[in-house]
Amino acid sequence: MKGQSLTLFGLKTKEVIFDLKDGKISALNVSIYNRGDAGVMSERAFKKQLDDVQDKIQQFAGTKNRPQSQRATMDDSKLRSMLWRTNDSDIVLKWSISKDLPEYINIDFYRPGESPKDLKSGIKTTVASSALPSLVKHESDGSNYMLIPMVDQGAKGYCVAATVERILRYYGSNIDQHVIATLAKSDAQKGTNINKIIDVLESNSGKLGIRFKPLYRYELDNYDDLKKMIKYYNAAARREKADKIDLDDYISNRRFDFGRMMKSMNFKVFKEVRARETRDNKLFLEEIKKSIDNGIPLCWSTFIFPSLKDTSSNEFGMHMRIITGYNSKTGEIIFSDSWGAGHEKKTLKDSDAWAITVNLVSLEPRRR
Repeated sequence: MKGQSLTLFGLKTKEVIFDLKDGKISALNVSIYNRGDAGVMSERAFKKQLDDVQDKIQQFAGTKNRPQSQRATMDDSKLRSMLWRTNDSDIVLKWSISKDLPEYINIDFYRPGESPKDLKSGIKTTVASSALPSLVKHESDGSNYMLIPMVDQGAKGYCVAATVERILRYYGSNIDQHVIATLAKSDAQKGTNINKIIDVLESNSGKLGIRFKPLYRYELDNYDDLKKMIKYYNAAARREKADKIDLDDYISNRRFDFGRMMKSMNFKVFKEVRARETRDNKLFLEEIKKSIDNGIPLCWSTFIFPSLKDTSSNEFGMHMRIITGYNSKTGEIIFSDSWGAGHEKKTLKDSDAWAITVNLVSLEPRRR
């Protein structure tokens, strides 16, 4: 749920998330401030708001109820929290300042005695990989998939942070996208650099309790790769009687506009170019089947082509989503976008999914 009309202790909220277990609310996460939704706040104003929130919780918990301070460090980000235990609930106040830049103030509510024992254990996965295959659903129509906890990234460019949060929550972590965004230096407008999140996940795999494994990366990083792709594209365009691409048309002031070039492409033609990569395409589908059968969802970084209609965007872009299943009967992959209700279980033809694939990454629990 999102909306400025929601308040807690008389304080305006930025985001409210309910966790359900057996049809009942098991936890409640409230964002009082986060840089992605609210923009940059001065350190002085942040500390004042933090003190105000702490005072409100202390009054609610009782003046004699002394909180337990907790802390953790990941990369150069300092994560802090305070825990109050009451007869009705456990209340956890969490905040972070990264290099003097305020990041977030969150309040978590749990059933009495059910909060993580400390901040470090709270962000670590708790599920063993051996328990995951039993979570895969097998439908009569041929669908094999998992249901991954939904997180709505909202209007901010946190698709990477939200994707990682959802997968880690599926594994029992209570980490949220604001922590991930802090670690990955995410920008609310520009999003997250995929290489940065890869570095973060690799360097913090032990603290997060995960094994990180890159499965595929579309190599289109230099001018030679680009020229080769355009050569194949123009050959296919000639066969399809479509417009060709001239790289010089997308260079201005010695800067190459990759997004404008990709937006001008005919998706059917680009799909034909990607179909040439038969070996990688086959391995891509095999990795999906193997991972899903083992209950492992996959981080899936893709191109967004407006003509494909898999999103509502009218612009070319990059996006991260989660592959949650497959259907061999229909030749489809099953995936989820972090956009809230209605985006839990979606499908694309295998050939379309392969054509837009940029990165495929596996995160799985370290516990066997």
